[in-house]
Amino acid sequence: MIPMSGTSIVCPVLIGRAPQLATLERLIAEVHQTRGQVILIAGEAGIGKSRLVLETKARAINQGFFVLQGHCFEPDRVLPFAPLLDLLQDVLTTSLMAVLATAVRPASADLVRLFPQLA
Repeated sequence: MIPMSGTSIVCPVLIGRAPQLATLERLIAEVHQTRGQVILIAGEAGIGKSRLVLETKARAINQGFFVLQGHCFEPDRVLPFAPLLDLLQDVLTTSLMAVLATAVRPASADLVRLFPQLA
């Protein structure tokens, strides 16, 4: 019998995702060349989306990227920009706010119009 510690166990090896990882690596390389990208990873529950995202984030961070992630849940589908609001809420409650403020300064007026709570 294996004792349960209540912590999540993530397999250190990503199995069967070589084509997807290759695509994501290519997109990360394009971002390195200042060609922005938006990536949507979607699928049924339990097929490994979170694990794929975790691996991609780790690879991007290892290449020096600053990575932000927002989540969207079923009840949020009526909220415009729900993943962005989630991402900003995380940033507003951490020490990352100064980093983000510097990065988005050129778009700050537009962001405050969309998200008055940022003012």
